[in-house]
Amino acid sequence: MNTVSTSQHRLDHTLRHPIVLERPARTSLPDRIAMRIALALVLWSTRPQPDHTTVARRRAAVVAQSTREHAWLRDHRTLPLL
Repeated sequence: MNTVSTSQHRLDHTLRHPIVLERPARTSLPDRIAMRIALALVLWSTRPQPDHTTVARRRAAVVAQSTREHAWLRDHRTLPLL
């Protein structure tokens, strides 16, 4: 038995199959545009925050914490010690 001609026969049979020939060669233009927009949105949403925003948030958190601590101390100074 000649294996070269047998495998070639199988290959020709699959290439001539009608379902394989009906598939489009490329992804459609609207799908490619949608995928590119989706990729751009994912990359944009995962970008690092600018430094000035991070510093301002940290400063606001420190001010808020110190304000809470001062209010707590002011309210609890008048309580008698046990």
